[in-house]
Amino acid sequence: MLWVIIIALFLTASCDQIFDRDGGIFNWPGSTRDLEGSWYVNGDRNLRAEILSTPSGLEARNERGQGSRLDITGGGSVRALDWEGGLRGTVRRDQIDWQNGTTWTREARNR
Repeated sequence: MLWVIIIALFLTASCDQIFDRDGGIFNWPGSTRDLEGSWYVNGDRNLRAEILSTPSGLEARNERGQGSRLDITGGGSVRALDWEGGLRGTVRRDQIDWQNGTTWTREARNR
C-alpha cells in the first residue's frame, strides 16, 4: 500500500499543467503538437505561416517563406532564434503574439 501511495504522489508531482486556464497560456515546453500546423498572420487568410517539426526540432515559416528555428521556453513563450535577434512570442490558446506586433492565429478571419 505504501508503494502505491508513493507512486501516486510521484506521478501527481511530475505532471505539469499543459494549459493555464486562468492565464489562457500554453504552459508545457515539451509539447510541440499544439504548435505544429498552419497559422495566419494577423488573421489574414492570404498570409499563411506554419510551424513544422524537422529532424533538428521545430521550425517556423513566416508568410514570406522565411524559416527560423523555434525554441519553446517555459511560461507559454516561444522564441524564433533566427528572426530579429531571437524574436519572442507568447502562445495563448490559438494565437501567438510576437513582440514585433504581429499575431499568428489558427483560424483566418474573413477579409
